[in-house]
Amino acid sequence: MASAVSPFFFVEESEMLFRRLFLCALLAGLCAGLAYSAIQRLQVIPAIAAAEVFESAVESKEQTDHHMSTMPLHVHEAPAWEPADGTQRIFWTVIANVLGATGFALLLIPALAWWDRQRDSKAASLRSGLIWGAAGWLSFFAWPAIGMRPELPGEAADALQARQIWWLLAVVCAIAGLAVLAFAKGKWCLLTLPLLMLPFVAGAPQVEGSPFGNFPAEAATQMLVLKSRFVVATAIASAVQWLVLGGVCGVLVARWLRPLMGSAPDAGVMRTVEQPLG
Repeated sequence: MASAVSPFFFVEESEMLFRRLFLCALLAGLCAGLAYSAIQRLQVIPAIAAAEVFESAVESKEQTDHHMSTMPLHVHEAPAWEPADGTQRIFWTVIANVLGATGFALLLIPALAWWDRQRDSKAASLRSGLIWGAAGWLSFFAWPAIGMRPELPGEAADALQARQIWWLLAVVCAIAGLAVLAFAKGKWCLLTLPLLMLPFVAGAPQVEGSPFGNFPAEAATQMLVLKSRFVVATAIASAVQWLVLGGVCGVLVARWLRPLMGSAPDAGVMRTVEQPLG
């Protein structure tokens, strides 16, 4: 008597796998987003708030000068909505951080799961997750930040589209370079350095002169000090986010996704639903 696997089994297994993958991403994103929000609240936001004070003072002076030099009758555009300072701003910042971390988890978990299966279900763990998290931090933050450091409110910058294109180029090249270094063999490893250097050969978009040239001299000096603190604080917060994200993803892949992928050593082969034929 022959037997066959029901086609509905594969559909159910796929649905269960994707559902669990999404739940893993939500859990990892929640952990990483909350950790990032905590560090951000203590280190990053104070620098942003101080910079906004200087920015508001400069904008107020510019608006006053503009008003004095123009006709009294002109149309004012309604300001865009933004969360109020305090609880509302904190809440929406945390939500944005959790959603952003969840998006990164949706990229990291499938990559970790694939790598784990390629290594006979012996790769995904807390330790390997931390390594992947460090690689994510290097690719999405550190490498682009070499050419374009995080910006403070009021800082002069090149056109947004040019900066977005260069940032994307830096991220893609960093990911490709690290992937070649980790997985390629032989002469292919020689591609690592050209890939990593390509964004800097192309050149990051930069403004001419001081990024705080529109500030008074004393305020510009203080903004430069804030800038240094802001870059360090942002790097630390981002590193915490990626390490938490990678560690949690590594554990979740090993415990929740590995059995469903039918490759866990202690799980045996995938469960089959057999139906008699003939």
